[in-house]
Amino acid sequence: MILYTVLPIETVLEGLEQERNFVDIQLEGLTLTVEPVSLEEAVIVRVISTDPRHYLNPQFSPGRKVRLFQVSSFTTDML
Repeated sequence: MILYTVLPIETVLEGLEQERNFVDIQLEGLTLTVEPVSLEEAVIVRVISTDPRHYLNPQFSPGRKVRLFQVSSFTTDML
């Protein structure tokens, strides 16, 4: 892959070596991969579903924050 940018390479690759923790959770019957940002909140990273309507729902958009205490079941499988 070739990336054309006016930004310095250090800026583009900043944070790349930082390890991120992802967790799979169940929210309203839907499996989501999230990245915890605090003990109560997480950011949606990926939607895991075979139903195309789930991907169109803005409530489950990647980048959106969800509160973890609303989660029906919490799976501790790390990716």
